[in-house]
Formats: sequence, structure tokens, C-alpha cells
Amino acid sequence: MNVIRYRNRPFAVLNGGVITKDTDPSNVGKFWFFVEYVGEEGDRLGVWDGPSYDDACAALAAWRQDGVRTVDLLQGAPDALH
Repeated sequence: MNVIRYRNRPFAVLNGGVITKDTDPSNVGKFWFFVEYVGEEGDRLGVWDGPSYDDACAALAAWRQDGVRTVDLLQGAPDALH
């Protein structure tokens, strides 16, 4: 049987995490946000990162304005995270 797979629609995703290791020890323990572009085959490309949730949301909104589907994985997360 031959099956032609449907390609996934590309999207941009906002996520974040705590820095556990860095060349600058003062960054360890800080929360960091990032936006990745996820292509049709699931390949990921980091397109933005930084310490501000508001700036991350603005970066994600720019992708949305360009017609790219967006996902904020931290939406509804406790305010202490951002």
C-alpha cells in the first residue's frame, strides 16, 4: 500500500524554561522565553529568544500577522513564570 501523507501546516510556538547551565553563572535560575518556527516536516528553527514574556508575545504576534498559525504554550501559566 502506498500512502501520501498530508503535510502539517507550519506554525510558530512560544515556550519557555529555566536556564540550568550557562557561560554566565548569573543567568542560571532565570526564566527564558523562546519562539520557534515549526515546518511541515516538524523541523524547528529558533527565531526569537529573550527574558521578557511580553516581548515573546510580540514576536509571536508578528508571525501571526504574516498569516502563520501561532501557539502560546505558556498561555494561562502562573504569573510567577512571566
